This record gives sequence, structure tokens and C-alpha cells, in this order.
Amino acid sequence: VESFLKKSKGRNHWSRHERRRRRSPDDEQSTKVAEYVQPDKTWDGAFPNMSADECRQFNGGINEDGTVRPDKASAIRAYWELYNKIALELVHQYPSNVRVFDMYGALNDASVQDDLLRFCGFD
Repeated sequence: VESFLKKSKGRNHWSRHERRRRRSPDDEQSTKVAEYVQPDKTWDGAFPNMSADECRQFNGGINEDGTVRPDKASAIRAYWELYNKIALELVHQYPSNVRVFDMYGALNDASVQDDLLRFCGFD
């Protein structure tokens, strides 16, 4: 979560944002809330937008009207939990094809690196 917060400063690919349209005197519809995703052509398509319900357990923010608005950290955490859950399900379903490695070990421990390379078919 911390690294995603640092890397994506000024952007949010993980949650929807509410934006109030400017009110026009002749347009009663203009005060309605429009939901949109902060646009980023490079990365938005790579991440799911986490709902308020998915973020609630991670202390998403509260709007003035009492509704839950996921803050960025909560949305990233919900995304990480979803990603991890799916990865572990795939490990269980396809143990010969999918494996999860601890990144610290994969980057710093020669025996873990050897194990990773063997799993990938390099002997």
C-alpha cells in the first residue's frame, strides 16, 4: 500500500470519485452528483475501481452526507486483498503452474532465488 501511495502521488486508479456539477439557474439537473474515475490513460485500465463496500473494512472516508467514500489508501488495500485472495486461489487450483514467492526472499536470498528459477524451469 505504501509503495503504491508513493508511486501514484496525484493520481488514483483504485476508487471512484464524486464530483458536483456546477449549478446552472435554468438547469435543475445540474446539481446532481456525477460519479467518475480520475482519468489516467496509462494506468486506469490496469486496476479495478474498488467500491465503498469493498473499502469499508479498511476505514474508507465518510462523506458529509454520511455515505462512505473510499480514500485512496483504503482502495489500494482492498485491491491488494482481492489480488492476494485470487493469487492464493490460483495456487491452490494450479499448484504446478502458479506459486507465490515472498519478494524480500526472491530479491535477497539465493536459496529462494534458486527455488524460483527451478519453478520457472531453469535448472
